Amino acid sequence: MLAAPSAMADTALRRALAVHRNTATKAVRDALFANYPVLAALVGNDAFAACAAAYVEVMPPGDPRLCLYGERFPAFVDAWVPFVTAPYLAAVARVERLVTEALFAADAPALDPDALVAGFDPDAPLCWHPATRVACLAAPAASLWRAHQADAPADAFDTIVWAPEMVLVTRLADAVEVRPIDAPAQAFLGGGSLAAAAANAADAGGDVAVILAGLLAAGAFAAQHRQGER
Repeated sequence: MLAAPSAMADTALRRALAVHRNTATKAVRDALFANYPVLAALVGNDAFAACAAAYVEVMPPGDPRLCLYGERFPAFVDAWVPFVTAPYLAAVARVERLVTEALFAADAPALDPDALVAGFDPDAPLCWHPATRVACLAAPAASLWRAHQADAPADAFDTIVWAPEMVLVTRLADAVEVRPIDAPAQAFLGGGSLAAAAANAADAGGDVAVILAGLLAAGAFAAQHRQGER
């Protein structure tokens, strides 16, 4: 006996919706794989897929730009029971989130070292570049992230010191850089002006010239507008 046309249409609609839902869910899970590749490499594809599927269930995307999806994933990883014996995984996820934020942050010219020579006002605000991010981590997550990059040295994993780590994430042109930093560099980044930043770093025992050179090379600061410029 043939099904009534309305029943057939209802069945077809349910199948179409199921296909759409499955396709959309896969796209969101794939976005998490793309946004957290180092974490996926650390735990393996199957474990990551399980964690991603659980996250998608409770945190569906609210933004069509899936390249930005997963804002709360690091906190979810930290609380996910299967990963409880590896607390460093959440720190790695946090680094990867900072990388995504830096990659898609607003464009702005970086502070040029020549600007300092040309008369940069030491009391003017020293502003971070829009892509600059800093975090204190309970694990050497920045070093783990760097060790998974294609240009990492062969002994990158062997040289990792398993201790808390501070990380600086920047973007110079289209390249995102992740680097561990020490307390004096972090103190420098906390200064409201060049003079205050230098004083902070010196008080923390750092070499101000070396710190400033490294931060400028990384593009950590935005160019200072001179009076009358926009």
